[in-house]
Amino acid sequence: MRDEARAVRLDVALYAIGAAVAGVAALSDRIPIQREWGRIAFAPYTAGAVAATVLALAWRRRPARRPVLARAALLIAVIGGVALLPLGLEVRWRAHSGFRDHVQSETLVTEESAGAVLEGEDPYAASFANGDLGAWPPGTAEHVPYMPGMFVFGLPSALAGPGAATDARLAFAGVALAVLAAALALSDAPGSRRITALAVVVALPTGARYMAGGGDDVTVLSLMLLSLVLLERRGPGWAGVVAALAAVIKQTAWPLLPFLVVAARDSGGRPARGRALGAVSAVVVPVVLPFVLWNPGAFVEDVVLFPFGLAKDRTLAASPTLGSLIAEALPVGKGVVAGALMILVLVVAAYLLFVRPPVDARGAAERAALVLALAILFATAGRFGYLLYPIGLFAWARLILATDAQGVHGGTSAGAETIRWSRREGARAAKGSGL
Repeated sequence: MRDEARAVRLDVALYAIGAAVAGVAALSDRIPIQREWGRIAFAPYTAGAVAATVLALAWRRRPARRPVLARAALLIAVIGGVALLPLGLEVRWRAHSGFRDHVQSETLVTEESAGAVLEGEDPYAASFANGDLGAWPPGTAEHVPYMPGMFVFGLPSALAGPGAATDARLAFAGVALAVLAAALALSDAPGSRRITALAVVVALPTGARYMAGGGDDVTVLSLMLLSLVLLERRGPGWAGVVAALAAVIKQTAWPLLPFLVVAARDSGGRPARGRALGAVSAVVVPVVLPFVLWNPGAFVEDVVLFPFGLAKDRTLAASPTLGSLIAEALPVGKGVVAGALMILVLVVAAYLLFVRPPVDARGAAERAALVLALAILFATAGRFGYLLYPIGLFAWARLILATDAQGVHGGTSAGAETIRWSRREGARAAKGSGL
């Protein structure tokens, strides 16, 4: 019961943080749709914080019989108010009033790119300046800074035409919630921890506010989290497939891949790196390679140079980061600074991969979270919304993913892993047989 009391106090903190961020966004965010999200979400966040406080005070006097159900019901209500309600309203307003102020560029890029593919045109070499993206800064209509898997979410609009039902954000949200539900259902974590983990990914502003505007990052992170749960359940092949699905949607999923492959184990606790790597390759190669071969220069320009702010056109990702501040302060080219900082991140990643390699899903998640946090910090063209990834990965590492018996260098011995896994499988079998 102490854990439940601690969990509900954490709910209070999470919803209060959300209310504070929503209030600031409503008053000062430079993006109109984010200001509107703040105005809509402030009340649900505040109500959630108040309700969680009431529950905490009530449980101090008289512990609840089913605290998990009460917290789950409150979380669903908060998610509905801070994520789904703003999403539904913005989709409806876009359908009735036009795209201005009711959608972010990534949604339009996704839909326009899907249309280009259906017409047999390379989206990475295409210009969308004649459409809705023409109202954005020049580079936005000329570059597609995403992987080819992103285009799938634009197919409803490309096939059936623009409208509320075909808005790419609905596809992003639907897939994200379904994948998160699957990840939580497959997890062995206690119900209380699952609620907190879901709150961190969807209810916090790092998730909720971007579902209304773009939505793709929550989807990519959800697939990464499901892959880690599958990795923990000793399914290296399926873990590789799901992680690869995230990787072919957006580059932000790539830092997880090497750690997931190194940490892969089969049902007997034996290393299964080949199976995981084969599964990743079986998805990534056929999806990405055709677009690389179609026009290598355009692909590199859009997928590599433009997101890092190294293309001739400026990216919209302009949140102030340590990397951008360093690039502005030093009297050398931005490309030189970006390259040096990227090497620094790669050195850290290599150290975590080869010197202190992960041996379980939790280790893979924590290392990927650290690398992503450093990449965001040192990016010369960054976006605060990407903090969703390290926050979500680290939270799930601590709340959802189990750690095996500790071994040398903070890792786990293969024998200890096997023993622990066997015990867990035995407990499952006993439960299933009614013992």
